Amino acid sequence: MGPDGRWRRHENLPASYSLQPPSHRQFMKYLLLLLTYSLVYAAQGETSCQASDASSSTCPSTHNIPPKSKWKWDPTSTSLPCNIKRISQSNLLRQYGSLGLPNLYPYPLVIYPDDDDDARNALFVNLTSFHVLPTQFDNGFEVTLTGSDSLSSHRRTVPLTQYLEETISTGDTPPDQLGNETWYLFGETFTSEWVQFLQNYELPSCHSCTKVHRDRNLIALSFGIGNIGSGVQWHIHGPGFSETIHGRKHWVLYPPQFPPEYDLDYASRHWMENVYPLLEDWSPDDVDREAKHHDDYLYQWKAGTVTNYKSTKHKQEMGPSKKKPWECTIHEGEMIYFPDRWHHATINLEKYTVFVSSFTTEHDM
Repeated sequence: MGPDGRWRRHENLPASYSLQPPSHRQFMKYLLLLLTYSLVYAAQGETSCQASDASSSTCPSTHNIPPKSKWKWDPTSTSLPCNIKRISQSNLLRQYGSLGLPNLYPYPLVIYPDDDDDARNALFVNLTSFHVLPTQFDNGFEVTLTGSDSLSSHRRTVPLTQYLEETISTGDTPPDQLGNETWYLFGETFTSEWVQFLQNYELPSCHSCTKVHRDRNLIALSFGIGNIGSGVQWHIHGPGFSETIHGRKHWVLYPPQFPPEYDLDYASRHWMENVYPLLEDWSPDDVDREAKHHDDYLYQWKAGTVTNYKSTKHKQEMGPSKKKPWECTIHEGEMIYFPDRWHHATINLEKYTVFVSSFTTEHDM
């Protein structure tokens, strides 16, 4: 624009250049070209931001944007369902006496600490923290890992410190990873070093968990560590308890008469990803029926007729072909009782999940 307020032709433009507005076709051509350049620039900028320091003020912050999971079942969720009866430690002792849970209790049960119960296993919680645990053993102390398939058919021996670093650095065990390629510390902690270390663990409250049982080796303790998504595929064994010391752990169970269908070659998260979403949710009536079973057992136990009580006498219509399993997330300081010969699988939910399982001797008591 000149000093007289009129538009002037740029001095470098030829005299024949026209200042007439472009045609519609030319305008669309220019617009498409501009859009193409913009997309290329944005892509280059995104790549540059990803490769540069995350703290750069020129890049948009993605710290609070959670990644989209491609999996159907999310082990990091904080709202996984729980349809198993939960009872506080104090109420358990109030109902069944100072010895706690009776032998061969017929249903899964989650026992959680009272709000003021901070002392139980406080020492063990400290001893099993990520940085303290290796100091409890000699330098180079080795652990035996097992595969996470249903039969735990493979073994691998590595230094404890190496396994801890691998567990944290990996962070996550995907559902499509074969079980015999998924190494897991659990079930191979019966050496003298482990037995001595596990003396620091306070047993659950149950009729088969007394000092006498411990002194006579009538209760076996197993120590385990896993990361997100790790866990053992469906299997069965005798009764016992499993307490979460650090992190969170999700349990799924079916009664003996309902064996689930699963792939032996994969770990438990494979089942949660491929079978679990297809099953029917529990209804409120299902949950109420489960709670009533516990009430019926308590009534018969107090009446002294519990010896004739069997969970299978109740009509249980839930099975793997129809309903989702008994399930619950066990948080730090909580424990689950798994009944005799119930099918179950577990999935760890935190990067550093630590747990202790107590295998009890209840049939001969």
